[in-house]
Amino acid sequence: MRKLRVFSGRVKTYANGLTSAIGKSEIMLPLMLTPTGLASDEQEMKRHHGGPDRALLQYPPAHYDWWKKRIPEHSARFEPALFGENLSVAGFDEGDVHIGDIFSWGEALIQVSQPRSPCYRLDMHLDWPGLALIMQQQACCGWLYRVLKTGMVSNDMPFSLAAQGSNISIKEAMFIMFGNEHAAPAHDPVIWRRLMETETLSESWKQTLARRLETGAIESWKHRLEIPSA
Repeated sequence: MRKLRVFSGRVKTYANGLTSAIGKSEIMLPLMLTPTGLASDEQEMKRHHGGPDRALLQYPPAHYDWWKKRIPEHSARFEPALFGENLSVAGFDEGDVHIGDIFSWGEALIQVSQPRSPCYRLDMHLDWPGLALIMQQQACCGWLYRVLKTGMVSNDMPFSLAAQGSNISIKEAMFIMFGNEHAAPAHDPVIWRRLMETETLSESWKQTLARRLETGAIESWKHRLEIPSA
C-alpha cells in the first residue's frame, strides 16, 4: 500500500497579520470526509479556498527534494504539509494525474477537479516573496479534489486510482492556463476550449477560460500572486 499522510488545519492569525488555515498538522486517526473536505479542516477565504470543487489538496512529496535543492539554506523546512496540503501520497505527480481521475480512499471516492492556483498567502505564510510564482511556473503545484462519496478516511486506509478521467494531465492544464518559466501561456483558443470543455474541470476554471474565449485576453494574476500593500 502506498505511504499516505493526512493533514488538517484550523484558521489562525500569524505574526505577520495573515489569517489562514494553511498551517496543517498530521492526523493519525480516522475522520469523516464531507462534501467540503475533512471534518477537522477549515478554510479562511472560502471564495478562493475550499468549496465542493476544492475539498482536498494533494501535493507530491517528491517535490520537496526539488525545493531543497532550489533553496538549500531552508532545506530543513521542506517537508510535507509545508504548502498546506491535506494529502501526501508517494508515487503521484502532476504529469500522471489527470482532470477527472477518480480515487478510492477508505469509504470515500474523490475526483480531481483542477490544479492548485498558488497565491500570495503561501509567500506570507513562509515569508518567501515570489515562492507562489515559482510554484506556478514550474507546475509543481499539486491538485484539488471534489468529493463524490463521503465516508470515513484515514492515513492507514487504502488509497488508489479507481477510474481514469480525461486525457488532460494536471501539468498540461497548468501550462495551458499559466505557461511556464520560459514562456507565457499561448493565446490559443483551440487549447483553451479543449480544457474548458473537459466535463470534470472545476466551474471556476471553466469560467476563467470562457472569459478568455470571449475577450481574447489572458486575465491578470496580480491579485492572486502579489502580496497586497499595507
